[in-house]
Amino acid sequence: MKLSKKSKTIYLSSSKRRRSKVTPKGLGLGIVGAGIILGVAFGFLPNAYQVSVGGEVIGVVSKKEYIDTALQTVEKQLETKYKTDVEIEGLDDLKRVHAKKKDMIDPNNLPTYLRENMDVTIKFQKLIVDGKEVAIIESPATLDELKDELKQVYFKDKEVNAKFTNDVKLEEVYTTEDKLVDMETLVDLCKKRQREEVTYTVQQGDSLWGIASKFNLTVDDLIGSNEGLTTNLKIGQEIKANVRVPVLGMEIVKEEPKEESKEEVKETP
Repeated sequence: MKLSKKSKTIYLSSSKRRRSKVTPKGLGLGIVGAGIILGVAFGFLPNAYQVSVGGEVIGVVSKKEYIDTALQTVEKQLETKYKTDVEIEGLDDLKRVHAKKKDMIDPNNLPTYLRENMDVTIKFQKLIVDGKEVAIIESPATLDELKDELKQVYFKDKEVNAKFTNDVKLEEVYTTEDKLVDMETLVDLCKKRQREEVTYTVQQGDSLWGIASKFNLTVDDLIGSNEGLTTNLKIGQEIKANVRVPVLGMEIVKEEPKEESKEEVKETP
C-alpha cells in the first residue's frame, strides 16, 4: 500500500507599508533651519547707499533723501554766508550696498562730510592790479572796504578823498573757500613795497634835492640812476628814479574850487 504525500501550500501575505511619522520636534527644527537660511540671505541684501567722491568712499547712508537734503543744506549755508552763487560737483553715482547701522553716517553730520570732500566752489572776485593777480576777495564791496583801510594806512584818515594810483580791475572767478583772503592779509599784500622805475619831469622851481626828497631818495641815488645828471636842471628835463612803491598805491584827489553859479536876472517888461 502506497502512501501519498500531500503537498502543503503556503500563502504569503502582502507586506505592510510603514509610514514615517513627523514629530513636533522635527518640525520645529525644520522651521528654525529655514529661518536661519532666510536670515543669512536677507542679512546680505543692500540696505544703504554708498557715498563716494572722485572714486573715494566717504561713507554710507540709509536713505537717498539724506544726500539730497545735505547738498541743499551746504549750498544754502554758503549762499547765505557770502550772498553769491555756489557750485557743488564731484559726487559719484550712488551704489546700493549692505551696511551695519553703526557704520552709517548720521544725517546731521552729512553736510560737513560733503563740504570737506566735494568740489565746492563759490563765485568770488579776483583783484587784479596793473595786470597782475593780487588776491581773491569776496565782492566789489570788499574793494571799497580796502580803499578805506589803505586811506588809514597812507594818510591816517579814512575820510580823505583819495583814489588808487594803479589800474585796478575785478574779475569773477569760481574757486574754493580757502582761497579767500581776509582783510588784514589783503591790506598787507597791497601796502607791500616793490621796486619800480619812474620818470619825473622837472617843473618850475624844482631842485635835485627836492626831487630826491619827493621819492624818499638821496641826491646820490638820483645821480646813480641818471648818467650825466647835475644840479643844473632844466624845465622839461626827465629824471629816472628807482623807488619802492606799494603794490596798490593811493593819492589824494585835489578838489577844484567850485564856481558860484550866477542866477540870471530877468528883466520885467
